[in-house]
Amino acid sequence: MILQGKVAIITGAASGMGRAMCLRFAQEGASVAAVDVDRKGAEAVAKQVHDAGGEAMPFTCDVSQRDQVREAVAATVRRFGKLHLLVNNAGIYLKDDYLLEDLTEETWDKVMGVNLKGAFYFCRFAIPEIITCGGGAVVNIASTAALAGVDHPAYAASKGALLNMTRAVARQYAADNVRANVICPGSTDTAMSRNAAAFRQEATIPFPRMTSWILPRSGRPEEIASVAAFLASEEASYITAAVYPVDGGLTAI
Repeated sequence: MILQGKVAIITGAASGMGRAMCLRFAQEGASVAAVDVDRKGAEAVAKQVHDAGGEAMPFTCDVSQRDQVREAVAATVRRFGKLHLLVNNAGIYLKDDYLLEDLTEETWDKVMGVNLKGAFYFCRFAIPEIITCGGGAVVNIASTAALAGVDHPAYAASKGALLNMTRAVARQYAADNVRANVICPGSTDTAMSRNAAAFRQEATIPFPRMTSWILPRSGRPEEIASVAAFLASEEASYITAAVYPVDGGLTAI
């Protein structure tokens, strides 16, 4: 088990990739704080971890709210006595984030608040705890929208900024034995991706359509979780400031 004895915070834990990462990290030996704004969802994931023989704590948190994030980190340390790993997975996509001239400040701020500010807050409060424990790893979940043009300005801006914020974290905390890397998933079989695909099909505006991947299918949340577990582990001990597209080859076309 490559994460034996480690403690991890995973945001956006109630479903999709976050749920898969909670289960995989626990399978690899980590104790997990399953953080999500969806209380029942976080509790259900923690129960799944417990039922599989692992250890998990659910925590309800709006990642865009500084004080809630600070308390989530503090509660994790109180419960487990330490913290080694942080996965910033929480993210949102909003339907009215498409034509720039119609994009409201409210939508812009909400997307940035969850997708970018949430990761900033968790890094701000979690990294000092990780350093106290001798170091560890941050894994940020961005998107292929950080690597190629998409039709959603706020979402793309948030994910591109998250990518470069991760590089700054990697530079600043390398001497403290904290690594930071980015995963850029492509189309993955999650509720958010399905909702986005349905919106694109129904939209009256002319979205360009993705027509092919090198691997002709969507990814599975478990496939993202495998890469996250690797990057969080000592098997990736010489990897930092790196960007991992996990997209079936989409960005290579």
